[in-house]
Amino acid sequence: MGDNMNTAERIKTSLDDMTKSEQKVAAHYFKAPEDFAFNTLSFMADKIEVSTTTVIRFCYKAGFDGYKDFQESVKESLKFFKTLPDKFLRTVDNAEDNPHFRKTINNTVYCIEKTFENISEEKISNSAEIIKKADRVFCFGAKESFCLAHYTYTRLSSIRNDVFMLMAGNSGEIESLLSLKENDFCIFFLFHRYTRLSVKILETLNKLGIKVILVTSPPVDEIEKNAEIIFECSVNVESIKNSYAAPLTLIDCLCDSLAIKTGEKALDHMKNCEKLFKEFTF
Repeated sequence: MGDNMNTAERIKTSLDDMTKSEQKVAAHYFKAPEDFAFNTLSFMADKIEVSTTTVIRFCYKAGFDGYKDFQESVKESLKFFKTLPDKFLRTVDNAEDNPHFRKTINNTVYCIEKTFENISEEKISNSAEIIKKADRVFCFGAKESFCLAHYTYTRLSSIRNDVFMLMAGNSGEIESLLSLKENDFCIFFLFHRYTRLSVKILETLNKLGIKVILVTSPPVDEIEKNAEIIFECSVNVESIKNSYAAPLTLIDCLCDSLAIKTGEKALDHMKNCEKLFKEFTF
């Protein structure tokens, strides 16, 4: 197959040679090519409901040297891919076969279920214990992940004192990193597509000796060395934007576990917060 052909063309010209299962992989590519750029072979096989062998055979028949070669080609294609407009058009095009309202709900439920298949209660409990013992807790997320960091900040602030937003990198400011101390802790949100700034801040926290809970999406090979604990969340859906239902649910679980572990101290803090709220609300 000619190297000058792009990913989509390679697949289209090979469809007649593919089995029905392999064509199912191709169909998923045309609906959501970005899924293949950032997810592992086993993850994609499970999501499409085919075997990993089927995905590999699909790659070979489309003219690639296996899944990794195919994935790199997809990433290269996405550099010239207008993600949001294209996702919007796909959503509209597919609405007749699968009503968008129902599809959105199904996708959200899938993400939550898929995420918690691989996260144990013990891991959540251990993470809550670390947060409990930290002198101060910082929450960080850039771009769309900022909303997740702020959500975490509001949840944790209702349970314990000394919870802050880490504003490093916002407006180019990085000086706040120097204020972190040895027993501080950071809950860090980082989802594909990674930004250089976020990755650099994560690496800097590691160099400073600041322990990190990293909430991200697979694969994590390039960044896992910079975190104490990693929670991999499923966020990719066949819709206009990714779904953050899974990381939000994870944060709720962490906060519930932390509240239970903190006990009377958390209750006293909540009572004080409630008194304060009453002074500022009608």
